[in-house]
Amino acid sequence: MNLGDILSPGFLMDLGGRLGRIATIGVITWVACHFFGILVDRFFTPEPGAKKFYLEEKRARTLSALLKTILRYTVYFIATVMLLQEFKIDTTSIIAGAGIIGLAVGVGAQSLVKDFITGFFIILEDQYAVGDYIVSGEMSGTVEEVGFRITKLRDANGVLHILPNSSISRVSNFTRGYMQAVINIPVAYEANLSKVFNLLEAAGQEVAAMPEVLDGPKVIGVVDLRPGEVVVRVIAKTVPLEQTKVEAAFRHKIKLLFDKDQIPTPVPASLCNPAKLIRQEGKE
Repeated sequence: MNLGDILSPGFLMDLGGRLGRIATIGVITWVACHFFGILVDRFFTPEPGAKKFYLEEKRARTLSALLKTILRYTVYFIATVMLLQEFKIDTTSIIAGAGIIGLAVGVGAQSLVKDFITGFFIILEDQYAVGDYIVSGEMSGTVEEVGFRITKLRDANGVLHILPNSSISRVSNFTRGYMQAVINIPVAYEANLSKVFNLLEAAGQEVAAMPEVLDGPKVIGVVDLRPGEVVVRVIAKTVPLEQTKVEAAFRHKIKLLFDKDQIPTPVPASLCNPAKLIRQEGKE
C-alpha cells in the first residue's frame, strides 16, 4: 500500500469509521460496566424504607464484589471479540477455543467449581457465619472463616479443620435462635414428689435470674421410672452455647436444696437386682 492509497478519501473514510466504531465499543464497554455496577449495588443495598433485606452487610459486600467481577470480565470478553473483528481477525476460532478451554477446565476442575457454587449458596442462604458453632458430619467446631471454596472450623481441642464447601452436605447450627437446657433429676421412689416439685420450682426461680436464661426453667414432671429411681425433667431456653452452664447451675442449686430438706438418695440400680444382691451378700 503506497502513500497515495493511504491518503485516498476511501481509505480515510474507512479508517475514520473504524476508529469511530472502536471508540464506540470502548464507550459502550465503560457504560456497561458502570451500569452493571450500579445495578448490583442497588440490588444488594436497598434504599431506606424499602422492603427488609435479609443479607448481612458483610455477605452483601462479598456477593456484590463477586457478581461485579463476573459481569465485568464478561463485558471485557465481548468487547475484545468485537475489537478483533474490527481489525479483520477471525474470532470464530477464538470463541471455539474459549469454549473448548472452558469445557476442559470445567471437566478437570469439577470439584473446584462445585466448591465455589456450594460456597456461594452457603453465603447467600446464610447457613452459618463466622463465630457460629456448627456440626457437619463428623466435624464440629466454631467457624473461623467462610470462603467461596473452603470453610475453616476450630474444634474444642483447638484443632483447625479446613473443609471444602462441596463436602458440607448437612449442617447443624447451634448458635441460631435459642438452645434448650434439659436437666434430668433422679429421685428415690420414697421421696415426696410434691415436695420435690416445690424444690425444683424454687431452684428454677433462682436460676431464671441468670443472663443466659431466656425462658424457664420449667418443671415437666416425671419422664422415666427406673430401677431405684424416678426421673424428673426440667427444661429451659438459653442463649446459644450456654445451655451447659445453665444445666450445671441448676444441678448445683437443687443438690443444695435436696441436702437441706433431706430428700432421699436414689438406690443404685445394682442393689435393686435381687440376684445381684444375693450374690453380693454371699461374697460377704
